[in-house]
Amino acid sequence: ETLQSHPIVTVSSNMYFSEILRVNPNTQGPVGKFGEQLAEMFSPGKASAERALSFLRATGWGKLDWWGNSVPVVAVHVRAREEGEDNDDWPTAAAPDVALLGKLRNCLETAVTRELGGKTFDVFVAATTEAARTAVVNKLQGTPGLRNVLMMKDLGRNRKEESGAIDAMAEALLISRADVFVRLVVGTSGFSTFAFLSNALTYQNDWLQDKLSLKRKGPPPNYLVTEDCGKNDCFVAPTEVRMANIGWHGKQFTTRSCGDPVALIERSGSSQLALGCRGLRPVHTPAGPLGDEL
Repeated sequence: ETLQSHPIVTVSSNMYFSEILRVNPNTQGPVGKFGEQLAEMFSPGKASAERALSFLRATGWGKLDWWGNSVPVVAVHVRAREEGEDNDDWPTAAAPDVALLGKLRNCLETAVTRELGGKTFDVFVAATTEAARTAVVNKLQGTPGLRNVLMMKDLGRNRKEESGAIDAMAEALLISRADVFVRLVVGTSGFSTFAFLSNALTYQNDWLQDKLSLKRKGPPPNYLVTEDCGKNDCFVAPTEVRMANIGWHGKQFTTRSCGDPVALIERSGSSQLALGCRGLRPVHTPAGPLGDEL
């Protein structure tokens, strides 16, 4: 009720600490995943849902043929450097360079082979800058099996304004309907709260109305492109939002009379704690087994 007078509410997954509750022996009952918890608190705004739903209908996304099949969609999201962005895991450029674009395309082709069996597919491209989106769209032209490249037009890119926040949420909703999600952060190991929000929104289906074939019960396979995690540059990535790193101050601040709770969480081996390269599994070949988790 206290939020009703505000047209926009921002929830940051950058400070997500539920993993502490998950491993706390005194917690009563199970602790849900981030997407499940988010669905209990908030639902997409009407304007964003209508914008996304209109896009789905206009493009035929998820439309079934006579045999009950639809063309799968691979979502691509690129987080690139924006003017005025804060300094948290800062992207290094406004668009990927030629080499990184080539790695993105290779990883996408690998993901399609592994997850879709080489079927014909569409790609939905979203990015934080127009330069990044244009570069990706141009690079993907001619990709084997690619039918259409989809992207929202007339985007408001300033998320501090209402139109920008509405469009960003609409893009996240669309990504949440994808069959495969390939993501890239220019110049870093790949953290993106927008990507994790898109994964979390897969638990919410009410906004779809009659598009029942696009209902989801959880995130699609996630692939990450990065040059910062060893010899490989294409990885299968965790879909759950990572917890904020509260241990960087040092053990002198995290050790209490009961021990070190942060160390306990790390020993639990949860993928939600994947900071930097942790939790990634390298893809060596399109059809072969994955490498060991980093």
